[in-house]
Amino acid sequence: MLISLVAVFTVVASQAPTLPAPQGPLSVLVAPPDATGTPTHVVDFAREHITEQLESRGVLVIRMDNVTRKLPATKRRALLRCKRTEAPCLQWLGNVSQAEVVLVTELVRKPQGYRASMKTHAAKDGALIAEHSVSDVLEDSLLDALTQTMDVVLPATLRALRPPPPAPRIDDVPPPARVTRPGTSEPGAQPAPVPTEPAIARTSSARRWSWLPAAGGVVLAGVGTVFYLKAKDRYDTLETGGADIPLRDSDALVSQGKSAQTVSRVAFGLGAAGLVAGAVMFLWPEDDPPAKVVPSAAVTSGGAMVGLSGTWP
Repeated sequence: MLISLVAVFTVVASQAPTLPAPQGPLSVLVAPPDATGTPTHVVDFAREHITEQLESRGVLVIRMDNVTRKLPATKRRALLRCKRTEAPCLQWLGNVSQAEVVLVTELVRKPQGYRASMKTHAAKDGALIAEHSVSDVLEDSLLDALTQTMDVVLPATLRALRPPPPAPRIDDVPPPARVTRPGTSEPGAQPAPVPTEPAIARTSSARRWSWLPAAGGVVLAGVGTVFYLKAKDRYDTLETGGADIPLRDSDALVSQGKSAQTVSRVAFGLGAAGLVAGAVMFLWPEDDPPAKVVPSAAVTSGGAMVGLSGTWP
């Protein structure tokens, strides 16, 4: 029985997925810059600037001075003189410093300015990981150029040595729990009937504009009254002028009186039609279709006529 349990535990342990070991910060050895024709103070400033920039970005920086201090003088001289562009030298630097990455900076002074380049190599085999360079850099802008170069090289190095964890498989992700909010029903349940709101009575559009023909009718009635009084004045002049006061131009008075009388009749007829149309529009219901009513007016020699024609509800 004990042997069976041990066998079961062994099988389960072998089938369990292995979790990746937690990785700490990236360790980088800052090798002495390769400076051709560059003053010593510029090289020292550049090395300190690179170290500060790496530390501010969470990188474990290993200084070359701390590594060579523990070595004998012969090995120290040999280590500092080895070509940092060759794989054996890079492997030796990585083995002595116990770093993951060896960072090599190159500063070349030219007549038009400095050429600043930065390379990162894997310490275990000296393989190139990332590199970037900037040319024609003035001495006042050299530190900014090194920062710009690091912004390219360091992210590429982190992606190569510290890749993001793989996304979990879809089969391993549990289905999301279904949460029913208060007031909602489960699938398949009949929704509750929504109460309908009572219809709100709206004002008829014809009633809204009924004041226009009514106002026009009132104005036309006033115009008709004015011309009626004018025609009556001409008539009174003709009636009283022949007996007491002699008339100079009776034909002109007759013509003016007839014109005023005609305008008065037309104005009265149109005013009455406008008032009737306004009343019809005001009394027209909302739900019925709009009425096709047309007011009409006519003037004859014996008077005037007003009427409405169309379809009534």
